[in-house]
Parts: sequence; structure tokens; C-alpha cells
Amino acid sequence: MKTLLLITSLLLVLSGCSSAIQNATQYYQFEQPIDSSSRNISETNAQLRVQTVILRGALNNLGIAMKIDNNQIHAANYHLWGESPDVMLTATAQQTLFKNMPTWMVIKGLPVITELDQQTFYELEYEIHHFNGDMQGNANISGLWHLYYTHPETGRRLISVHNFSRLVPIKEDGYDGLVATLEQTWLNINLDVAKAIEQARL
Repeated sequence: MKTLLLITSLLLVLSGCSSAIQNATQYYQFEQPIDSSSRNISETNAQLRVQTVILRGALNNLGIAMKIDNNQIHAANYHLWGESPDVMLTATAQQTLFKNMPTWMVIKGLPVITELDQQTFYELEYEIHHFNGDMQGNANISGLWHLYYTHPETGRRLISVHNFSRLVPIKEDGYDGLVATLEQTWLNINLDVAKAIEQARL
């Protein structure tokens, strides 16, 4: 009887260990390669301030989002973002725009500037409606972005509004493939935004 109890206990322990291994939490983040670079205000002729990306509802969740059907989004329990998605997306947007807009001073946020020549600037605001995978094997990022222009004499005004929607097939299985595809898609969106802002410049 003691032997049976010992074997049963051992099996329960092993089962628990196996379950813990299978359910080990995995953390993900965008690779965000950063090149060593610097930019002086004297080398630029316009300033762009990237505001913190806004994600709707449960999308700004550490659990990576998966669209189950038309009306249901599931946040993963064991596959999590390593940082808040809004912070990650904002940092990546700023880095991409900085690299691809060489005559602009691209910064995050809206600092208080007292000098008159620094009170003329553009602002970029993102609102993300979809930032997830789906059951058909796609990565989905969609939403809209606003471009504002602020001048000390005319104040802040809206220059343009753009909707975007990208549904991209995932080439590799699993969450690794989903994260890599989301990152590349976000990079491509920001490359298009950089071109559009250049064209919309006053």
C-alpha cells in the first residue's frame, strides 16, 4: 500500500512538473534594432513629435491578442509582450521615423518648449483598432493616424487623417512568427507614414 501511495505521489509530482513546463510563460518584444546615430537641431528644418500610440480596449494588454471570430478577441495567458504594447509601438515608430526622415527632429512626447522657434512643430497621433493574429494565420494591424501642425500665431490645427489596414500572412508557425510579422508590418506602416508626412509638410 505504501509503495502504491509513493508511486501515485511521484506521478502527481511529475505531472505537475510537466504541466508547469508546458505552461511556462514566454515573453516577446520587437527586435527594434537601433543604429548609433545623432542629430542636431541645426541639421534639421522641422520637428515631429510622436505621441504615445493609443490601442483600443484589450489590445493594450500584455497577453498577445488573437482574433477568434468576428466579435471575439482572446489575450494569451502564457505568451506575453515584454512591455506594454503602446510603449513598444511608440518607441518603434519614433525610431523608424527618425531613421527615415533625416531632415526632421523626430522625438517622443510633447515637451514644454519656451523658445519661440521651437514652438512650431508637427504632431503624429496613432489610434490602433487591430493589433493581433487571427485563426487564418494572418497578422493584422489597422487603425488611423492624425497629423497636426502647431504654430505660435495660428495654434494647433489638423492637417490630415489617414486610415490604414494591413492583413499579412504569417510565414512561420507559432507566436514567434506572429510577433515577427507584426513588427515588419508596423515598420512598413511607419515607412509609408514618413513618406506621407513629407508630402503633407506645409
